[in-house]
Amino acid sequence: MDLNRQEVDRVLAEVEKLKLINATERREVLSVMDEDFAFADAVRFTDSVHAHVKVEDVDALPHAELTALGYRPENAEPGYIKYSTDVGVHFIFSSIPIAQDDSIPGAVTLAKPFMDHVGIDMRDESEATRAAFDAVVDRAAELGWREATQAGPVHCCHTQVAGKHWTYPPECWTGWRRPVEFAFGTLKIFDKIMGCDLRPIDPGHPLAGTGTPTCCGAAPADAEADTPSAALS
Repeated sequence: MDLNRQEVDRVLAEVEKLKLINATERREVLSVMDEDFAFADAVRFTDSVHAHVKVEDVDALPHAELTALGYRPENAEPGYIKYSTDVGVHFIFSSIPIAQDDSIPGAVTLAKPFMDHVGIDMRDESEATRAAFDAVVDRAAELGWREATQAGPVHCCHTQVAGKHWTYPPECWTGWRRPVEFAFGTLKIFDKIMGCDLRPIDPGHPLAGTGTPTCCGAAPADAEADTPSAALS
């Protein structure tokens, strides 16, 4: 990863001014660039990082202000949009269910907008990147973070990656509140919904294992015949 910390923080500050993230969330995203970040070995193999922010209504976002800042809207769907930047930090905003928590009454207690998770985008499918991705599981256990694996392919509506590890900080961990996603493999975009693998609820959550997942849609019967295209990180 070759990210300019000053430029990343400038972008985070702009999004904070729009009241789409708060100061704590800004620090969390920026801290993945720290040499002593808990998963620094994996971050070295990332192409970009992203903040996934839950909002009440995607249509009500300050789209004009975001585009005026030079951010590019991508992969827009009802209740979902991604804004990419030129500095390697991107933003996803959604009002549809994207986590198991969303379908469990009482599981989500934060007021919107709030950052659902930070994403580490490990797009390169080399053996070295795969090894760093696989090592996340043991690293999480070493640190006392909880972890959930989604074996690939992993779908989120019309997108697909090869696999994901989700890590959840212990309550005593200073400076972190939200899950960290490690997504391995090229991001593929399809013209139709391919299904949805929701973010797993924190295995340590008292409501883990309850509720019926809901999502943006189910995979069509001919999903495997659809031809994907590669997308920006």
